[in-house]
Parts: sequence; structure tokens; C-alpha cells
Amino acid sequence: MTLWTAATLAEWALDLDTGDLPDAVIAKAEDCLIDALACALAGRDAKGTARVMAVASAQYRDGPADVWFSTDRLHATGAAFVNATAVSILDLDDGHRGPLGHPGAAVIPSALAVAQETNAGGLELLAAVVASYEVCTRIGASERRPAYHTGNWSGFGAAAAAARLRGLSAEQLTHALAITAYHGPRIADLTLSSDMGANVKESIPWSVVTGLNAADLAAQGFTGCRDALDIDERFEPGRATADLGGGFQIMDTYFKRYSACRWIHGAVEALLQVMTEHGLEAEHMDAVHVETFRQAASLDNLTDPPSPESAQYSLPYCLGIAATKGENALMPMAADDLHDPAAVAFANKVTVTCHDALAADFPTTVPSRVIVGTRSGIFEAQVDLPWGEPNGPTRRADLVAKFQALAAQRRCEHRATAIVAAVENLKNGPLDPLLNLLSGPAGNDIVELEASRLTVG
Repeated sequence: MTLWTAATLAEWALDLDTGDLPDAVIAKAEDCLIDALACALAGRDAKGTARVMAVASAQYRDGPADVWFSTDRLHATGAAFVNATAVSILDLDDGHRGPLGHPGAAVIPSALAVAQETNAGGLELLAAVVASYEVCTRIGASERRPAYHTGNWSGFGAAAAAARLRGLSAEQLTHALAITAYHGPRIADLTLSSDMGANVKESIPWSVVTGLNAADLAAQGFTGCRDALDIDERFEPGRATADLGGGFQIMDTYFKRYSACRWIHGAVEALLQVMTEHGLEAEHMDAVHVETFRQAASLDNLTDPPSPESAQYSLPYCLGIAATKGENALMPMAADDLHDPAAVAFANKVTVTCHDALAADFPTTVPSRVIVGTRSGIFEAQVDLPWGEPNGPTRRADLVAKFQALAAQRRCEHRATAIVAAVENLKNGPLDPLLNLLSGPAGNDIVELEASRLTVG
């Protein structure tokens, strides 16, 4: 009997024993949770999130799952839909260069919503996160379409999380993955669009809805084409299951500190390095040339972007914000920073070209070389691996610092500290302490006072 790719992945995801998770893998899952919750706190009030909330509250009302940092509760699918939007809307969320995209924005909201619905324990939530990262990143990496297409594969992670936490069988998860393959988004390379500033971005939130619905359908006996992940036209045969069990894909997750496309981060760091080393201010720079890989050079790169999302995909404008306002202005980039005269003026000094040697290293590295021309000389710097790389120097303390910086903007630092402590205690107990902290609007003085008094563990 043929063992479909979907069946192989389903069996692995459901058979993964919590006792078989190495400490480092559990710690990485905690990192991913902490980072996703930090991103959601920052993105909760974005216009795109509010628009999704308006739809979800009408279509998915009266459920057990929290819309984070609010008093609202919806059906698990609706809550995950809103929370996935909040995580991804500012482009601060984690990523993985195997499939070229962002697993956490789909997996974490899905797993937490279903875990709350099913009263799962903390360790089981962490195991579901690990299994779901494995499933979706492997499927994404095997897809023949070019990047950037997170929505095409992140829904598989949502389906895997729901299946594991709801106790579906391997046969049911096989069908859920197959259903997701047919029902899910089919977006092409995002850089092909001239309207990258739209709220849809990479369709991550809708992929969550698709994956969670696929699990629900499979639980009712609805069937999919089980060879969906073996169709050569769309997937590379054998790639999704190669060396399955030989390691954990979640360990290759990277994190971000700027609310911009990952492909922009190297250039921002290189520019700031030049400015620091040579004592340069924005007005000292007459011209800025960026040599980078094709994907970064192919972003819309508008010098005066019309929307926050468009700004996230503009290398010149992000450099303009960093040069004129400092890197903290990208943590995150605020809607109020659109059309900033100084940033636009700087962006107009920037040229971006693809450099063959740098392009050859992608996606192993995401390199950018910045060459700055001034009246006193020419200065340059190159960054191959920006902050947050899986094998780089970024540690838990750095992710906590990111969370605290985002929380400080909303006057809820005590709550952020308590959330981190609750995540770190998940492996030892229930979800309730974490869920209690995620319920209630950020910045509420009473909630913050209670959070500051909370002792976890």
C-alpha cells in the first residue's frame, strides 16, 4: 500500500511523545510563543487587525477562545483568525528560510486557541507547536512555487495543531492535510504584486481559517485527496519527509526586531553600522547604494509608501526611517511615520541593485552591502545574517527585551514579564496562568496591577 506524504507526516505529528522532546526544543517552542505574543501585543490595534476582528466577531461569536489582549471570546477558528492577523500584521513575526515564510503567526494562534478549547496542558501545547512547525515548514519547503507564499503552507500547521490537540486519528489528520492542500490559499510570489501594501500580505490569517476548518471537516469524515502532497506538479517528491525524525525544524526558526520584511534587515543593520562607526548623520549622506539579492531588490521599494504594509516592503523607506529616527522607530514602525518628510527625502537617496555574488548565497544567508557616499569619503558595510538568526547570538533575554520594548509603548511591562514567566512554566503545569494574562486589554491599569503581583512557578 502506498504511504502518502500526508500520511507519513500525520503519523509523525501525532506519535510525537512529549517525553521525547529535548530541553532545547522545548525552550525553542517557548521562544516562539513569547515572540508571537509580543508581536500580537504590538499588532493588536493595527487597522488590519481591527478589520478582521469586525468580521470574526460577527461570524465566529460565542466561543471559548480568547482574542488576545481584549475581553472578547470567539470560536477557536475566529480567535485564531484575529490573533494570527495581530501577530503578522506588523511583520515582526518569526520566520523560517526552509519554506521561506512565517510559521509562528499561523501555528501559535491556532495551537493556543484549540488548547484553550480542549483544556490541554502546557507541555501538550508545546508539543503541538513543535509538531506543527515540523509539518508546515516541511510541506512549504517541498512546494515548487517560488517564495514568498507563506499562506500556501502555513495552514498545514494549523490543521496539525488542531488534530493533535483534539485527538484526531492519523487517518483524519491525513485527510485534514489533504483538504488544506486543495482548500488553502494559492498565492504566487508576493514580489510579483505592484500592490504589496494590501492587508492580505501573505494570506497567513486566512490559511489559519482554512487549516482549522480542514481539521473540523476531517473529524466529521469529510475526505481529501490523500496524494495531494505527492502531486509532482506542485511538490518535490520525497522532500517533505526526508530525514523526518532526524531533528526538529523549529530549531531553524529566526526572529525579527524590525517591523519590515526580513530581506530588508541586513541593509538596515549595515547602514546603522556605517553611521555608528563613522559618526554620520542622515544629512551627511549624499547617496546610499544597496547591493543585495534578487528577492530584496524585487520588493516594491517605494520611496513614499502609501500604507504601513507597503512601508514594510520598502527597503529605501525603512533605511530612511532608521537613518532619521533611529532603529527604535522600526520596533515597530508606526502608521504615523508614513509620509515623513525626512524619511522620504532620505529614501530618495537610496538605490537598490541585485548583486550576483550576494544573490548566490540566498537563502542560506540574506546579505546586503550598503555603500554610503559623503563629501568626506565613501563608507560601506555588509551584513549577511541579521539579528535573530537561529545559529546567531540572539538568546531568550533578547526576545524578552523585544517584548518589554513593545509592552513599554502600551504601559504594560509588568504584564509582559508575567507572560514570559507563564510561558516558561508551561512545561510544568496548566495553561490557565498564561490564558488569564492574555485576557483583557493591554494597558488596563487593574489588569497590569494584577499581573505585577502574579508569581508563576
